[in-house]
Amino acid sequence: MANLKSIPDKELVRTILNYEGFEFQTRLMEILRKTQFKDHQKIKNLHVALGEDKEENNDYKRLVDGASKLLKYADDVWIIRNFGDVKTADFVVRYGNMYKYIDQKTVNSFNSIEQEIKKHITQSRRFFLNVAVSCDSKDFAGHVKKCFEQNDSLSEIIVAQGDKYISIQRKDVFNKNYYQILRDTWSKKKRKK
Repeated sequence: MANLKSIPDKELVRTILNYEGFEFQTRLMEILRKTQFKDHQKIKNLHVALGEDKEENNDYKRLVDGASKLLKYADDVWIIRNFGDVKTADFVVRYGNMYKYIDQKTVNSFNSIEQEIKKHITQSRRFFLNVAVSCDSKDFAGHVKKCFEQNDSLSEIIVAQGDKYISIQRKDVFNKNYYQILRDTWSKKKRKK
């Protein structure tokens, strides 16, 4: 393994998806170690990379909204630094001992989900769909399945709308009872905290 302390932050982020497993987790932890964060003033366990917290920035407000939804199930969320010319995910999210690198998409219509995931698959293997419209599982189930069918590197899509939240992994969409399980889980899902 390379000496990660000597690799510039931008290069770590640019190459993060070249790795998997332990090496990926190690590089993710190094990104967190090298980045300066400050705690969000109002949301516990939300940490924001310095310079990414411009209140006048609509993107920042959207990320804080999404992070607060993720925090209903996660232990910590970091909004990471955007390098501009290097495509990055929006968050590092900690669930117990597992750290995930997640890109957020705000959804106003499900018709473009496949194109959005395909367009941004070089940024992340995990996506968080922060749904801004009322929806049933039938609204997104087929679109999510197509995303997995079209992108071999995609590992998880999280969907949240109001207090509803569901994590869909690759193995889930290839289960013969996928639609039934998704419908049952979505209709019963309530917040953890």
